[in-house]
Amino acid sequence: MGKRPQEDNVIYANFGARTRVSSAEETGQAEPAPNSANALSAPAMRLFNAALRQTDVGRAKRGRAYANGGNVLDVRPRPRGASGEVIGSQNEPFNVNITLPYRDTDDINYAMDALVREAGSIAKLRAGQMSSAVLDILLCATPDEVRFTCDCPDPAVVCKHSVAVAQRAALLIDADPSVILTMRGITYSALEDRKRREAHSLAKENSAPGSPYFWQGHEMPELPRPKVAPMIEDSNIDLLHRAMQTVSFTNIDQLRAVADIEDLYDELTRP
Repeated sequence: MGKRPQEDNVIYANFGARTRVSSAEETGQAEPAPNSANALSAPAMRLFNAALRQTDVGRAKRGRAYANGGNVLDVRPRPRGASGEVIGSQNEPFNVNITLPYRDTDDINYAMDALVREAGSIAKLRAGQMSSAVLDILLCATPDEVRFTCDCPDPAVVCKHSVAVAQRAALLIDADPSVILTMRGITYSALEDRKRREAHSLAKENSAPGSPYFWQGHEMPELPRPKVAPMIEDSNIDLLHRAMQTVSFTNIDQLRAVADIEDLYDELTRP
């Protein structure tokens, strides 16, 4: 066995001698760029994955570099999707459109009902917490349901410009989940109104005779039997004297105040 590489008192038994590098990229472990699509929320990641799963690794990598490098000029949520512009290899920016799958009124109503039925649902929605079934309707059930178009020359289903806009749109959703509602023509006020109507309807349903939540005369649990004892006898009389001392001019006043309180207690607790 050859001699293991060593520098000063450090022996590189497993990895060999250190090699100097000039950048993080040379190690293959570069730090993620600011505002990159790392650790996105589940709703945001679902939209971003719709682009990544429909393209190749090269386009995905270049698209993310465009997004992280500031090449995306603008991303605007719109009904059934979002639009954006990306600076590319030509003088004019390329126009990208993201189109969500069609959902009819019944689908949207189902999603809205699901959003408002759960306790604390509006607060969860603001935090980006939505069930998979709701995201299937509001965003997509599978990546290929989302359509990407770009006016660049690339004939791919999803080009690098589309990946860049998808990442920026995902970041918008991550920062403000109501963007998803905007894409489906839903507002928070509409959800809150539905929440109030749902709560009223549910309370009326639960109070109707025959409802499983309506009390049908079942036996109530036995009431607690607390120990009954005079408060004065169980309390520390010294504390009462100290309290009265702070508002009394003389010891006689203090004693009279305590006696008055005891007489008042006896009167109030007399059967």
